[in-house]
Amino acid sequence: MPKIERNQTVPSGRRRPATIIDETTGEEVRVSSVIFGVVMLIAILVATAAWMGGSMSQIGSRFGGFMDDTSRIVGVDVNDVSVLGLEDNPALADEVRAAAMIEPGENMFRADPHLIKSRVEGTDKVLNVRVHRLWPGQIVILADAADPVALWHDGRQWQVVDGLGRLLPGARAEDHPGLLRLAGQGAPEAAPQLAAALASAPDINGRVAVATRIGTRRWDMRFINGVTVRLPEDPGLTPAIDRLAKLQVRTALTQRPLEMIDLRSKSRVYLRLAEAPAKPDPETNREAAEKT
Repeated sequence: MPKIERNQTVPSGRRRPATIIDETTGEEVRVSSVIFGVVMLIAILVATAAWMGGSMSQIGSRFGGFMDDTSRIVGVDVNDVSVLGLEDNPALADEVRAAAMIEPGENMFRADPHLIKSRVEGTDKVLNVRVHRLWPGQIVILADAADPVALWHDGRQWQVVDGLGRLLPGARAEDHPGLLRLAGQGAPEAAPQLAAALASAPDINGRVAVATRIGTRRWDMRFINGVTVRLPEDPGLTPAIDRLAKLQVRTALTQRPLEMIDLRSKSRVYLRLAEAPAKPDPETNREAAEKT
């Protein structure tokens, strides 16, 4: 009889089962065996899930519980969740801690700082949220309360604006007489940036009577002495106020007899002098004196 070599087609009516050649060992592996193995693995997983409670999701949860238990054994579990920056508002600090959804005893590796930050910011009650994971077992959340930063006149009354650019319902303007005063459409939303820029320029901040939002793009500030400062669009706001603060320190610019200071150009400052009061007419004064 002729000898049949490996992988040679057998001259028969029956077709040989499909095979895969293992390149390392040169052995044949039937495709049907591979498929059978995969099916058996899936069947084992389903049977295990059914034995553990009838749900595949419980495998993940129980594995997570196992990892948490392991982390406690090796000393990498969460021991403490600290909230800093809200010491004056314990109720808000507790709300931030609850929003973080991290409890002592959980696996430190599962305490994702980015996820915790997103959860805390979702409260819409705090600013400047930072989350640090300090090994071996401490989570530190730093945040600032969204305190009132300005008063906005809506055409009828003054309303309180917080550090997130929102109107604070129930807050009374008379309780915050020292806040920056705003006017114009879109002013509340843009208030945090302006308030932050002015806070770093105390020589300017205390002289502003009212800031008016122009075209939802920029601000005009009117000072107590009547001079108006025209600021550039929002991307250039902070550098412009910083430049004005330096000029104020060197030249007391805002205290000069000016009608307008234009800072909309990056390289130049345009000034407009205030109109001098009209001199009294001597003849008019003499006639008025005679009548009296």
